Amino acid sequence: MRLRTKLILLFLLGVSIHGYGQIEIPDEENKDRIGSNILDDSTKQIYGPTTTLYTFEENIKFNNPRFWPVDTSVIDLHKFQFTVKENNFYQNLGNIGTAVSPIYPVLPTQIGATSGFTVYDLYYRGPEKIKYYDTKSPFSNLGVIWGGQGRAITEATYARNIDERSGIGFDFRGLYIDKQILRTRRGDRNVEGIYYSGFGHYKTRNGKYQLLANFVRNRHNVDEYGGIFSEGQGPDGEIFFNEDARQTVLAAAETDELRTNYHLYNQYQINDFLQLYYEFDRYKQQNDFLDNNTNEDPDLNPFDFYVLDSAEIKDRSKLIYRQHELGVKGDIGKGFYILYYKARDVFFRYKYLNPDEVGVEANYLENYAGFNLRFGNDSVSYITAFGEYKLGGEYKLGAEIRNKWFFAEGYSVKYLPGYIQQAYRGSHDVWIRDFDSPISSRLSAGLNLKLGDLRVEPKAEYNLLTNHVYFRKDPDAEEGTQTVLPTQASGDISILKGSLKLSLDFWRVFNFNVLGMYSNVSGGSSDAVQVPQMFANAQISYHDILIDGNLEWQIGFDAHWHSSYYANGYDPVIMQYYTQSEFEVPAFPVVDVFVNAKINRGRLFIKYNNLVELARSRGYFATPYYLGQTSILDFGFKWAFYD
Repeated sequence: MRLRTKLILLFLLGVSIHGYGQIEIPDEENKDRIGSNILDDSTKQIYGPTTTLYTFEENIKFNNPRFWPVDTSVIDLHKFQFTVKENNFYQNLGNIGTAVSPIYPVLPTQIGATSGFTVYDLYYRGPEKIKYYDTKSPFSNLGVIWGGQGRAITEATYARNIDERSGIGFDFRGLYIDKQILRTRRGDRNVEGIYYSGFGHYKTRNGKYQLLANFVRNRHNVDEYGGIFSEGQGPDGEIFFNEDARQTVLAAAETDELRTNYHLYNQYQINDFLQLYYEFDRYKQQNDFLDNNTNEDPDLNPFDFYVLDSAEIKDRSKLIYRQHELGVKGDIGKGFYILYYKARDVFFRYKYLNPDEVGVEANYLENYAGFNLRFGNDSVSYITAFGEYKLGGEYKLGAEIRNKWFFAEGYSVKYLPGYIQQAYRGSHDVWIRDFDSPISSRLSAGLNLKLGDLRVEPKAEYNLLTNHVYFRKDPDAEEGTQTVLPTQASGDISILKGSLKLSLDFWRVFNFNVLGMYSNVSGGSSDAVQVPQMFANAQISYHDILIDGNLEWQIGFDAHWHSSYYANGYDPVIMQYYTQSEFEVPAFPVVDVFVNAKINRGRLFIKYNNLVELARSRGYFATPYYLGQTSILDFGFKWAFYD
């Protein structure tokens, strides 16, 4: 983050705190105290976390009203890295904001046309993640993270009620992440991402009509260095851990993604049994690969194939769709139903290829019909079932049963391959494929057992992938030909996972929790999915609240480990992860130490990453040829205001 930006933020924070301290709130001895003391025993804060609530659109849409107070806990405040927030189930390129991919296959939620560019999904918060606030008073929240070696994140939220039936607000997040490999100066960016959203809600006086609206924009730019040039060395090669000897594959390449979404939701209640709703989205996704290859080292020859001969490369794809969903819903006793029709007008283009010319539909209307059923009105015990069918044969079906002791779910989805999997033409790649629609199915079940201070959660999961489409690097490809291409598995793939989660509280202030997972991949095309056989997360921490509730803190250690495996590689030119069999990522224990604290309305953390590297003088690999997080100190704080 630039020095000027930091000074402005500190100035605003100081002014806000100063102004906050000058607010005089009358002593209301006959009313219950809300919040904590801010000046003395005779000065009470009327507004606070308990008067500032939020909900999501899905709670309104599915007639499951729930409101949550804003988060003021220090528990796991230090987990600010995106992959760490996701319990390390994603791999990235070793730095915050870089391309990510799930380690284990996930089932898609969209059965129709998609761009196929998903490596920045984790940094995009769509309409379904927008919070709608009931604030009672203006609410604002400021968060700043100063990560070591120029890794900075800024977050801001503001929301307020216009009256008791309507409100507005906005969210902002800025990623300013310096390079961790061959960084030349402060501000030598690896990632720069700007996300913001605006949102509002309205309800009529009689509550019959409700309106939710939001706008989301995310611009994500990444300097791509293509990994460390290894000169044929494996993961133990000295070149990876010798800063003076490192050389990156790409010198002047970058990827850029822009996503926007306009969203509108309306509903009108005729009675409890019958309500009407209409939902609209206008979504745009644009992906670019840019490279000024005049600066590349000709001896490295980073590209295996050339389609276009140009010194300035700018490959582009663009997806736009307009989606209309119209439905009826209602409550019948403890049950709920929803029936809907959805129309999706899709437009897609490559800069150098017209998909219409190769038989891929890229400007057409998709038609869907679907349902959702639920029995049980609480969030602990319920049964749900849902389904959606798209004209053309794609579908998704699912059911779930859950109570406080156990859960089970089944899910099956048949979906269209992404556009980039079906056809592509850029500066360094070209293909046209005719793939069948893949089918992914999942069955899982588990128990929730509480034995005194010990919680035990065993779980079993089975995944079946049919017609699986993926990118694969051909180790036998001839020189001058494309090495990474999309392909379709010829046989079924079975993935069996068993996991055990334990959480133990002892002496009232200590907590130990661990997740262990075993995975096995089998079937005729088992080599199309590469996952670690063993995977584990653990944390031990001390947590206490002191000084009459004015000081809360948590101190502890996090650990993550997985067995060695051939992790997916990354091709920045097409922004795709691919299977490979030449670079086995070794097992490595990643251990972090942290301190989280809350003083009044302010929360802060200090975290030291990767203690093991201090002892070994060697790090680990997040992805083949990309080093993971080095040993480094991070600091951050969040401050909330309720006036």
